[in-house]
Amino acid sequence: MIRTAVTISVGDELLAGETLDTHGRHLAATLAARGCRVLEHRVEGDDADAIAAAIRDAANRVGLVVITGGLGPTLDDVSRDAVAHAMRSPLVEDAAARRDLEAWYAGRRRPMPGGNLRQALRPDAAICLANPNGTAPGLQGRIGDTEIVVLPGPPREMHPMFERVLESLPLATPRPMIVVRASGIGESDAASLIESMMERDNDLPVATTVSQGVLSARIRGRDERDRGRIETMASTIESAWRPFVFGRGDVTLAEAVGFELSRADLTLATAESCTGGMIGGAITDVAGSSAWYRGGWVTYENRRKIEDLGVDPSVIERDGAVSKAVVAAMAVGAAKRAGADLGIATSGIAGPDGGSADKPVGTVWIAVSHAGDVEARCFRFPGDRGVVRSRTVAMALQMIRFRATGVEASLLWERTEAS
Repeated sequence: MIRTAVTISVGDELLAGETLDTHGRHLAATLAARGCRVLEHRVEGDDADAIAAAIRDAANRVGLVVITGGLGPTLDDVSRDAVAHAMRSPLVEDAAARRDLEAWYAGRRRPMPGGNLRQALRPDAAICLANPNGTAPGLQGRIGDTEIVVLPGPPREMHPMFERVLESLPLATPRPMIVVRASGIGESDAASLIESMMERDNDLPVATTVSQGVLSARIRGRDERDRGRIETMASTIESAWRPFVFGRGDVTLAEAVGFELSRADLTLATAESCTGGMIGGAITDVAGSSAWYRGGWVTYENRRKIEDLGVDPSVIERDGAVSKAVVAAMAVGAAKRAGADLGIATSGIAGPDGGSADKPVGTVWIAVSHAGDVEARCFRFPGDRGVVRSRTVAMALQMIRFRATGVEASLLWERTEAS
């Protein structure tokens, strides 16, 4: 039974920071869902000896080693050489892999470059894994009792191949887990409400993390006998964190907003300045959002606020674009012009420039309009431009959810004084 794994991403571009390594997260989450815990994720450059050493080291400690990348046709694609070295097995040409390569190019009426034949090589002690989504077959073999799997780097090729491999591996039974999601409450405040549940000497301690303005509490059981207990713990956390909790598991804040708007038979329109369409993007990521989302405007320039949303230019002149009056008018204008029940609007200073003593970088106004009533809140978000914008999206979505459910509560980073 395979219970532990090490993952290795290969590529000079990863070490140089030129390409973001997202494979480690995907592999860890996929394996965890199947009862296998990743003990380490490594990044190695295009150095066959270094990759081979990393593989051998990992094979001495875990039941599964997964390598991604380095299976292309060029001379710097050295993962197959590294695996052959680590397995102490010579490279041989795989007849089926060669046929697949030739068929791939023939089907596209393109001549196959001679260098692509490198992709048909495998260690003699390993097998090739068919790749219907590209030209690089994967590899699978063993070092002692450890499974060694090598996958192509492109996600559209790697993900489905990995799923097929997992079906054949003797993985442990997944540990039961519940993740509670919340937004608008600080991590330290949230932790203080469930402090006794987070003590590390507990047999089932709760762990919290924060990302993109969303707080998560994870409760993992040891086996199926703990499922009832972690359900009780999750319910306790939800009660302690109410009204900021919006769901469990993989549910997004935008999905939760859609659920509440649908349940209340309400529709929404957006008007965005500093977020530049990010709220609309989060909403339209939700399948079926056309049932409750009417559309929106990105009114980055003041002229667009005036012409597209009907904001009075004298108000902008008097109060500035980043103000309660302007963002309220934007929300009203969006709802009215889209024929929606609710309008949500944002206007702020995301940085790094543009701040002042009265309105420093991170100052954002968010307003919700509903049935003639407008609620506007001022926030001071810490962080760089990207962080300010992502936190604005989270708080805007939570404000919509609060309005749809009739909740009144202050949110994290909210300022009570006018600015």
